[in-house]
Amino acid sequence: MTTKHLKNWWFLSLNGLVFIAFGLLLLFYIPEEIKPLIKYFGILVLLFGIIFLVLGINNFRKNKKVFMILIQSISTLGIGIVLTFFPELSVKLFIILLGIWMAITGIIQLVMVANLAISPLNKNGLLINGLLTLGLGVALFFDPFSWAIFLIKLIGVLASLFGLLLIYFSFIVKVDSVTNQSSSESAKSA
Repeated sequence: MTTKHLKNWWFLSLNGLVFIAFGLLLLFYIPEEIKPLIKYFGILVLLFGIIFLVLGINNFRKNKKVFMILIQSISTLGIGIVLTFFPELSVKLFIILLGIWMAITGIIQLVMVANLAISPLNKNGLLINGLLTLGLGVALFFDPFSWAIFLIKLIGVLASLFGLLLIYFSFIVKVDSVTNQSSSESAKSA
C-alpha cells in the first residue's frame, strides 16, 4: 500500500468511534428502550455510511481505488436504513444485522492486514481485531437470546474495546504515513 492510501487514517478512527458509541449504548441498555436504541444506532450507522460513500465518490473522482470503501459504504447505508426506518422489527433482526456489519468490518480489516506495509507488531494488532470482530459477527447468528442481557453487556464491552483498538491502530497508520512521507521526501532531496 502506498503512502497516499495511509492518509485516510481517520477512516479507522471513525469506525472506532462507532464501535465505542455502540458499546457505551449497550452498557447502559435498559430492555424497555430497545426500539429507540435501534433507531438511534441506525441513524449513527446511516451517517457513517453517507460519510464513507462521499469518501468513495471523492476517491473515484481522483482515480483512486474505491472498491473496498464502496462495499463498506453500501453495506453500512443498507444496514443504517433498515435500522432507522424499521425500528419496530424484532431484536433478532437487529442482532443479525449487527452480526453482518461486524463480519463485514472484520473481513475488511483482514484485507487491510494483507495489504498494509507496516511492522509485524502493528499488523498483528489489526489481525487480532479483525479476527475478533469477524468472530463476534458470526457468533451473533447463533441463538443469542438465551444469554440476552449478558450478551448485550459483553457486546458493549467488546465493541468499546474494538473501537479503542481501531483508534489506536489509526494513529499507528498515521505515524507510519508521516514516517513514509518524510523518508520519501528525504530520498527526493538526496
